[in-house]
Amino acid sequence: MIESSSRESGKGRGMASRKRVLVTVVAALSVAACSDPEVAPPAQTTPPPPDDVVRIVNLNAAMGHHLEAGDPRGTDATEEDYVLLADDIVSQRGDIANLQEMALPAAKRVAEILTKRTGNQWQLNWATSGKATYYAGKVKDKAQDTVYQDVPAGNAQLVRIGDGITAQKPITLDDQNDDQGIVLPSEGRSFVGAEITTAWGKVDVYNTHLALADVDDAIRARDVRVIQETTESRPGPAVLTGDFNQVIDFAPGLPPKMVTALRAFVDEFGYTDVARDKGPTSDQKYKTRPHSRIDYILARGIDTTETVRFVSHQSDHWGLATTLASAPASCTRSAPRTSRRCARSRAPPRNRPRTRASVPANRPCR
Repeated sequence: MIESSSRESGKGRGMASRKRVLVTVVAALSVAACSDPEVAPPAQTTPPPPDDVVRIVNLNAAMGHHLEAGDPRGTDATEEDYVLLADDIVSQRGDIANLQEMALPAAKRVAEILTKRTGNQWQLNWATSGKATYYAGKVKDKAQDTVYQDVPAGNAQLVRIGDGITAQKPITLDDQNDDQGIVLPSEGRSFVGAEITTAWGKVDVYNTHLALADVDDAIRARDVRVIQETTESRPGPAVLTGDFNQVIDFAPGLPPKMVTALRAFVDEFGYTDVARDKGPTSDQKYKTRPHSRIDYILARGIDTTETVRFVSHQSDHWGLATTLASAPASCTRSAPRTSRRCARSRAPPRNRPRTRASVPANRPCR
């Protein structure tokens, strides 16, 4: 867990009031200019005033986009792109940012930028999926364009302390890497999660990036079950977000084992697919490619609101954001949006294997 201690000075009530007016005007203008009512506006650089709301942002940041020198697509290893990524998080009023396809040094830098921008500490939980080389995307010459050589690549979870969240504790730990994540059986993939403490209770929040369809169907399904062994071993409310690299709405030709394993979150364990009606999430920057819904926010035991799909500055994915309700959903009350089950009724977790093959180096995390 990486921590940063910088903090901006506080603002008076008059300044906070003027800030709220400014944010409202900017948001209204952006929405008016947007042709898609399901897509939130991309940029709002002024941080919102502090509150007790906990809002989760999920985004494949696309630092693994082709991994080629001189390629400006995706989030490049530059200060300019890190600022734009922070803008994506701030504009969605994020308190937790679950990011896939990140480089560890870049994730640390984004945490520092967010700390300075918001005046709150942002802590980083990290899950290594492999190693990769990252470029500035400026010139074709690799030697000149290289910024990070063979650094950890994987999933970043950034948690804002002091604005709705009072503390966080990593809950996905294994002996594979010196980080806060768990390496999945397919190798080159991982997931990370934390217990989030708020004024109204605790909730577990997880982040993952699952394997592509070129991996064997049974192995991909095993990755999902390993995640479920962790999430379903804990009785409290839980939220899982990430790039699953898979459509989960049943259709002909889908890999049956992978889809069945993913569908178990909703069909067996009582999660709500909270962004199901927001549309596709992949290949946002490519208008001629088919767009698919492969990025998700799944919630169990807690209600969500204000769920949006948004356009990010640099990624080829749409981002997703949702706000957690101020109290966990009851296991017994009627909830028309989803059929939740009490945590104690779920099947006990299977034993997770403790020995895994080493993570391969220089493997892109697409």
